[in-house]
Order: sequence, then C-alpha cells, then structure tokens
Amino acid sequence: MPPVSLTTAARAFLDEVHFGTLATVNRQGIPSQVLVWYMLDGNDILVSTPAASYKVRNLRSNPWASLSVSEGSQYVTVRGRAAIDEDAERGVALYRQIATRYLGAEAGERWLAQASRRGAAGRFTLRLSIEHIIGTQR
Repeated sequence: MPPVSLTTAARAFLDEVHFGTLATVNRQGIPSQVLVWYMLDGNDILVSTPAASYKVRNLRSNPWASLSVSEGSQYVTVRGRAAIDEDAERGVALYRQIATRYLGAEAGERWLAQASRRGAAGRFTLRLSIEHIIGTQR
C-alpha cells in the first residue's frame, strides 16, 4: 500500500502537542498499546523508544503499527509499517527534539538528564510510514 499524504487539517492537528497511543502486535498476535510522545516528519510519525522496549521487539516480528491521537472529540488515527533506526546517536537526538517539543527547551534538558541517569541513553527511532488515516481531522 503506498504512503498517504496528510491533509492540511490532519497535519495541523498532528503538529499540535498531543499524546499519542502507539499500538503494535507481539509474536502471539496480541496487541500492545502505550502512550508516546511523537513528532511529525513529512508524512511519517517519529517516536523515540528505548532500544530494549517491547515496541522494538514487536515491530521486528511484525512491522505494522497504528498511532491514535485525540483531543476531546477530535482525533486522527494512522496506520502503516514502521521501520526501526538502530542508530543510538540519532535516537537520542530525536529524543531531545521530542522532549523540547513537549516540555520546552529548559524542561526538556532536565528531562533528558533524568532519563540519562535512569539509563535511557540507548534509544532507537521508530518511523511509522502512514498508509491509512481515519479521524475527524483527516
């Protein structure tokens, strides 16, 4: 299935700061969902995740994922295949961008310092290529 271009309304909504719910499927076919910070990159959704996360394990066995973003009665849900970028340096750089997007520069740096102390330095990037979109803002 070819990538889908986002409408102006969907792009504007996803560019706002909202939490997303990322869904993946494990090897047994059981769905897993987790709240994530994300950012839009063209027509792709980027998520920074710990290298050892179940999201990475799930996507290695089944690349399909969905992300649902909502605010009140407004929502956008996208679905597609996700690629895993295992470059830890790029993963940490994306984590910094996303933390700044959600918290601002100063608070984002504090968040990253705390995360580093908790051992969150090894991060991968998930790139969800949007192949289908539904919602009120599509």
